[in-house]
Amino acid sequence: MEEKGSDQKITSPAGSIDYDAKCEKLIAEGYEFKFGEYINKGFDLFKKNAGGFIGYLLIVIVISCVLAFIPVLGSLASLVISPALYAGFFIVGKKILHDEPYEFGDFFKGFNYLLHLFLGNLIMGIFVAIGIILLIIPGIYLGVAYAWIAMFIVFAGKEFWPAMELSRKVITKKWFSFLGFFIVLGLINIAGLIALGIGILVTAPATMLAVFAAFHDIVGTTKEE
Repeated sequence: MEEKGSDQKITSPAGSIDYDAKCEKLIAEGYEFKFGEYINKGFDLFKKNAGGFIGYLLIVIVISCVLAFIPVLGSLASLVISPALYAGFFIVGKKILHDEPYEFGDFFKGFNYLLHLFLGNLIMGIFVAIGIILLIIPGIYLGVAYAWIAMFIVFAGKEFWPAMELSRKVITKKWFSFLGFFIVLGLINIAGLIALGIGILVTAPATMLAVFAAFHDIVGTTKEE
């Protein structure tokens, strides 16, 4: 393996990132966490396709509301499809960042990874719930540490368990930075709700894109050929 570029991403001979090697390097040597830069990048990505992100979020909200009115089966369906729906924000964000062509249908490409996104989200939820029961702090730790599961599944092609472990190990290296990051993102979304509830249509996609921006900067994503 060799390192290329100023960000020292580890690449395979084909030019794609060797995520296992890259994560080993991050865990062993650490990395810089660019707090404000990620938030700014999230809003910048949002502005480049504001209509698309808002429209897709409205679709997600409508789907969630419809499923909420269906007893039992609605809750199960929501549990299964929600991770794939939210992965759409990351997928389109990545295309915009790399100046790749995209269309509205790309938001739904999270369904290509439905099984592992569902399993990762399910197991994470179980672990976090157990952690909350066990003195709360373990649950908070896992809730933060598992933030990148979807991106390791979608962008690194990992199955749910390796994705969970890579997310946990890499984020743990700067866990308190991530905790502060997510607290600020939460406050941004609260401000969006206070703004007559309409602001959340901007802040929710932008903050999800900020999480993606952190993943891209620290771990890396590659342009599709």
